[in-house]
Amino acid sequence: MSFQQMNAVIPVFQRIEIVRDSCRIIPEPGCEKLLIVRKGYLMIAAETGEWKAVSHGYACHSGAGVVTVQLPATRVAEYVIITYRIVPEHAPWDWNGPQRVLSEVKVKYMVDGLLQAQEDMPGLSEEEAEAQHFRNRMMLERILSFYMYESRWSEERWTSGTRIEKSVHYIEEHYMLKLTLPMLAERAGLSTGHYSVLFKERTGMPVSLYLKRLRVEKAKQLFAQGETSAKKAAQSVGFADYFHFSRTFKEVEGTSPTEYMRRFGEIE
Repeated sequence: MSFQQMNAVIPVFQRIEIVRDSCRIIPEPGCEKLLIVRKGYLMIAAETGEWKAVSHGYACHSGAGVVTVQLPATRVAEYVIITYRIVPEHAPWDWNGPQRVLSEVKVKYMVDGLLQAQEDMPGLSEEEAEAQHFRNRMMLERILSFYMYESRWSEERWTSGTRIEKSVHYIEEHYMLKLTLPMLAERAGLSTGHYSVLFKERTGMPVSLYLKRLRVEKAKQLFAQGETSAKKAAQSVGFADYFHFSRTFKEVEGTSPTEYMRRFGEIE
């Protein structure tokens, strides 16, 4: 997909829908679709059958066949599917496959605007509706431009080292969320195998161990700040249950969270 193609056409917004389950995206003649991940990540396969972890977006070209979307087991995810037309109708348009975006906050606001506009549309007068159609088209064009430009920018300008540095920073800022190797690798624009090798070269340890140690260190900081509940600390640093937290804490520190807190209190 090139900006020459983008400059020669007008994308016309059709509809937007929120999805929280697995689905199959069926091509519609004359309609293009853009999937945008709002929460978590997804596993997506095109007709080739190859599954890819997607945490940003996925362009579904009308001529590329059925796209299957699955939520990872036990994971919560939410995404929207934007359907749009290209005018003129038979203009070249071949945008397809995984997409990345750096301006996630800006895209989120525009997606929220499209959702709200669609909800408000039935109550508008004819003139107000036409004005909203125009605003929807402007928002759609901005969303498409963000994905097209920033996906290409990521591919062309990020070195592997830069991608890992940004990934480490992302983990340190979002350690309390559900982070997985496929999601982090996809976010960095690397295969899971390549990402794992580069991450270990940069940090000296696998992703899973780095995340364990980081979460335990954050829990220790909470204890030092006066947190007296190990269960609350576990939830705050990203553990789904206390028993997993306790095992991990003992694996890293050589003692249980409660014993650590008791010793810390004696020292203080």
